[in-house]
Amino acid sequence: MIILILIIAAISFIYFNVIPGKFHTPLAWISLIITTLSIVGIVAHDYNHYGMKEKTVTVTKPLASSVNKQLPILLYQPLGNGTEKVYLYKNYDGEKKPKAISTEKMSANVIKSKKPTMTIKTTTYVYKNTFSSLMFGIFKHNNELKSRQYTFKVPNSWHVLSVKQAKNLQKEMAKKQALLKKQMLLQKKLQQK
Repeated sequence: MIILILIIAAISFIYFNVIPGKFHTPLAWISLIITTLSIVGIVAHDYNHYGMKEKTVTVTKPLASSVNKQLPILLYQPLGNGTEKVYLYKNYDGEKKPKAISTEKMSANVIKSKKPTMTIKTTTYVYKNTFSSLMFGIFKHNNELKSRQYTFKVPNSWHVLSVKQAKNLQKEMAKKQALLKKQMLLQKKLQQK
């Protein structure tokens, strides 16, 4: 709607300046003021989310090990220089693959707790009222994401490992299991003699 008002006001301003007539000067000034206010409104909406308010939704879900029940581990994949991390999580033990957190406008942290849970706090911009929605609805900024905060609460018994560390751990465990099998076979042979 504000685009339509801007177009009509700009055309009116040009019309009242080009065509001479009685009362055209004040009407040209009014058209110029409306044009200017429309442009200021569009810029304020685009840069400062004018006509919008923040809406925050917080969801808490259970957290299961990213690997399996026996190994309570929360995995992450470092990005770039390693300061940013994409966490891989499961909400239930029955899930086959862990899900990755969204990387758009997000932050994540891990804190110690008694029970493993994850909290997702999502803040979006929504229109304050129907007038704002009518004026700025053409820009499709309703429910635009401002930020998403992931908080993983894990017990002291859990480990937070990178995917690379988890793969190294898996290799070490496989080596130890192979060594244990060899030792058991050797003991059986010794007992049979």
